[in-house]
Amino acid sequence: MAGDEEANGKDAAMNDTNHSTASSTKKKSKAKPQQLATVGETLSFVWECGSKVRFLLIFGSFAAMLNGLVYPILAYLFSSAFADISSAENEGLKQVRELAYTFMLVGTYALICATIQGWCFEIVAYYGSQAFRLQWFRALLRQDPAYFDVRDIGGLAAQIGPNAGKFRRGVGRKMGEGIQFFTTGVGGLAYAFFSSWRVALVILAIIPFVAIAAMATVFYNQSKGKRAAASYKTAGSVAYSTVSAIRTVLSLNAIPSMVERYQEATSEAYELATQVLIKIGFANGSMLGTFLLLYAALTLYGSALLYRDVE
Repeated sequence: MAGDEEANGKDAAMNDTNHSTASSTKKKSKAKPQQLATVGETLSFVWECGSKVRFLLIFGSFAAMLNGLVYPILAYLFSSAFADISSAENEGLKQVRELAYTFMLVGTYALICATIQGWCFEIVAYYGSQAFRLQWFRALLRQDPAYFDVRDIGGLAAQIGPNAGKFRRGVGRKMGEGIQFFTTGVGGLAYAFFSSWRVALVILAIIPFVAIAAMATVFYNQSKGKRAAASYKTAGSVAYSTVSAIRTVLSLNAIPSMVERYQEATSEAYELATQVLIKIGFANGSMLGTFLLLYAALTLYGSALLYRDVE
């Protein structure tokens, strides 16, 4: 009787263990995907590099905003210069000379601002990417041995370099261009409403179509890169496991099978990268078509307004 009770107790314990394991597996399967890092978390790698890097980040952002004002300034110069040249009778060459000198000054201003912007953001991106690599490596070293038993170490090692490169491009040139183009957009809208609010409203009505086409283009390009990176991660894992266990591979004469696995991984990356080419081409064509629609509406409606004012 005692043996039967002990056996029943063991069976009950095993059932409880299996139930808890199944429930934990279900919880893991229902777990939400990991969220993307916020802007503050991304810039924290740069902010921890010291006061020098912080100053370069702020100074580069200021230079990017000044660089973004170049196109609104050019729009103002074009609109005022042609009016001055058309109204001038005997001093037309003088007006052209002054306009040429003005454009030279604007070009020098743009060159200085763009140089400072690129210099500051490239230095900031270099230090930020180095801090990113170090913190990633420290995070790997903090894990217990069980972590490396359930994770693909070769894939993790192959992802450090590409992700650090993406971080450097994003915090460097992309971030500077983002501040620059945002300033250009705000300044352009301000000058457009100042010059002709009716034309500005027509343009704003077409802008959403341009934005949708541009977002589709960016989405397909990014998804292609992400899927290809995941496939190349598998290929890197195969290469790492082969090189790290080369003696075992040679002793088992498994080189052809490993080469076949590597070819399958790279061919999968190629197929994933080429499947969306038609969609990318359609998105690019739609974006260019919306630009043509924008120019046509601007030309036709602007000409109608000029004709109405002259009449």
